[in-house]
Amino acid sequence: MKTILRSGKRKAKQSLHRLSQIYFKFAGSKVECNICHFKTNRFGSDSWHPHTICQSCGSQVRQRLLMAALTDLEWVNSKSLLQGKKVLHFAPEQMLQKFIKQNSAAYETADFLTEGYRYNSIDHVLDISSMQEIADASFDCLIACDVLEHVPDHLLAIIEINRVLKVGGSCILTVPQKDLLKTTFEDPSITDPEMREKVFGQFDHLRIYGDDFPDILRAYGFDVTVVSEENFNPEQVEKFVLFPPKLSKHPLATNYRKVFFGRKK
Repeated sequence: MKTILRSGKRKAKQSLHRLSQIYFKFAGSKVECNICHFKTNRFGSDSWHPHTICQSCGSQVRQRLLMAALTDLEWVNSKSLLQGKKVLHFAPEQMLQKFIKQNSAAYETADFLTEGYRYNSIDHVLDISSMQEIADASFDCLIACDVLEHVPDHLLAIIEINRVLKVGGSCILTVPQKDLLKTTFEDPSITDPEMREKVFGQFDHLRIYGDDFPDILRAYGFDVTVVSEENFNPEQVEKFVLFPPKLSKHPLATNYRKVFFGRKK
């Protein structure tokens, strides 16, 4: 009976979804997901950030900001970073996988598969800070969005990212950055999950990043380009919600999302 009820609710939700998209196609919508093209007048919310979650694919600001960069910017885009390239995608976001795979010559996925994180399929079960099975200069591009905050030695991870990339290859990274925090903060003595959530924002986060993240990448052999909502016109920002329409009041909020493109020297 429970299975039948769940199936009925799912079908009803799908029907409402289709009807809403027919309506917004003709009536127009205030916002649209630039990944799945879901149209609505207001995105959904999570406990931290109001009206930033696509109700269809689940994309958040960081994923839509990355998609906007890959499709709309001349100096960091899918043609230069993905086309004809061999790509390794850590902790692959389902809503981005299809686009990245279709626009690259070879696409592989990886993650450490710690408790609570599952995927339909992964090519490499891999610690990003210890990728012994990956030879030097194996990939043209490595993508890891909101991964490094989970890694005990994130500096070793950055060294490894540099190692597995070809000269001139690129990494695409995002990290949670506390608003107005200048210097990345970590404390290895904090091991209690509840305390980690209080200090770093999530039970399995090991640090909270500051404005110095680009300098950290530069120190380990990357030229860095930073993309934020400021790289897009106000109409794009509003339509695709590339910046929170209402700032979160949470003390550890990452309201000012950025995507970091590192080029191996």
